[in-house]
Amino acid sequence: MKVSTVLAFAAGALAMPTEKQWDNRNFAITDDYLFKLTLPEFSAKREAKDPASLIWTSDGCTAAPANPFNFDFTPACQRHDFGYANYRGQSRFDPREEKKIDEQLLVE
Repeated sequence: MKVSTVLAFAAGALAMPTEKQWDNRNFAITDDYLFKLTLPEFSAKREAKDPASLIWTSDGCTAAPANPFNFDFTPACQRHDFGYANYRGQSRFDPREEKKIDEQLLVE
């Protein structure tokens, strides 16, 4: 193998994120999607499953009515479920974070 090929491969390997770096990126993306994006922006990301490394499943807020007073809460419930699922998956779900996610649902 030529030295230039080995160097190119080594440079590419060094540029790849480590598992810890990827976790930190997922943390930041999760926080942005939960607390900074508008609900329509979040819904577009959810529809595209962007990025695929996050958890996008939702049951639509379980027992809550989906359309009380002719207001569709489904997108807000989907973002709430996204927060719970990803914070749990990222091992950072605790009572303080749960409260922040729940408060965000009320803002929607």
